[in-house]
Amino acid sequence: MSRGDIMKKLTILLLLILCTGCSNNPVSNNELMKSSTVESSTLSATENYVENKESDYNTSSDITFIDLSLPENSCYMEHYEEFSYGNEYTLSDGRTIIEDVNLYLVDKNGNKNAVIEIPEEDTQKCAVFCDMIDENRFAYYIINHETIDYSGIYNLETGENHRIVPCEDGSVFIPEKTADNYLYFSKGFISDFRGVGKLNLDTLEFSEIDCSSLLDKEINYLGNPCFSTDGTDIAVYGKITDTSQENEMNKYQLVIFSLTDNDIVKTYEFSSKCNYVNHQIVYHSANEVFLYLFQYGDDPQTHLYIIDLSA
Repeated sequence: MSRGDIMKKLTILLLLILCTGCSNNPVSNNELMKSSTVESSTLSATENYVENKESDYNTSSDITFIDLSLPENSCYMEHYEEFSYGNEYTLSDGRTIIEDVNLYLVDKNGNKNAVIEIPEEDTQKCAVFCDMIDENRFAYYIINHETIDYSGIYNLETGENHRIVPCEDGSVFIPEKTADNYLYFSKGFISDFRGVGKLNLDTLEFSEIDCSSLLDKEINYLGNPCFSTDGTDIAVYGKITDTSQENEMNKYQLVIFSLTDNDIVKTYEFSSKCNYVNHQIVYHSANEVFLYLFQYGDDPQTHLYIIDLSA
């Protein structure tokens, strides 16, 4: 398999099952540390949308359904973050990190050195840049064909590479959010959400957050959760029921989970005849979550559910 084939597989895989909460277009240290929340937008859930037939989609008063196939709703897609690879990330001091199987650092004089290097014999591995933690440390992970090999943080000043290895059951930790001197990770296996971990950025002590009140509900929560702007909550999406009978609806759920109280803050449920197979969650503001859902096939559907957290 060629390196070009790896890039194609990488893009397809990460679009489907991995976190897209990582920043993709940093231009300064402060901007690099932002989450996927779009704070500058003034678009609200009650303007410029067209609802579909109520018989096909059933939501409560605190959830707004938007059909993104309608031209008048195309403005909402500007908040969707499509994954890409092979990017260049300009740091606050003018240096650049480049994704190209390895992760390269280019200094201000144009000198290029591999800082996260994949051995040539590991033809199915690629290094993915996630986010800058401070002026010298960044988070990353290594993808290995159809799995995550490991993740970690790298210090550009000292050359220290601190790895977060997978669990014995195969679950891996993917860097998601820096808040209050902690780097938070989502824990997952393939497409399943299995919890949250955090790394103390001073001591490098790693620990897992107790998510048992969420995970013990026997609902298939999916990977790619979204962390709130302040890092205190996460939004997680899952399917409650799956039906193939005509005129019956699939039931879905979005849960807000507190990382400080280790408990569910609120649960939002809705129904649809669509069998959604991919999703993305975006904290559009402190009081509003955007949930993008996709159904593929002969009649592909792209929908947005806007959840009003203040209701």
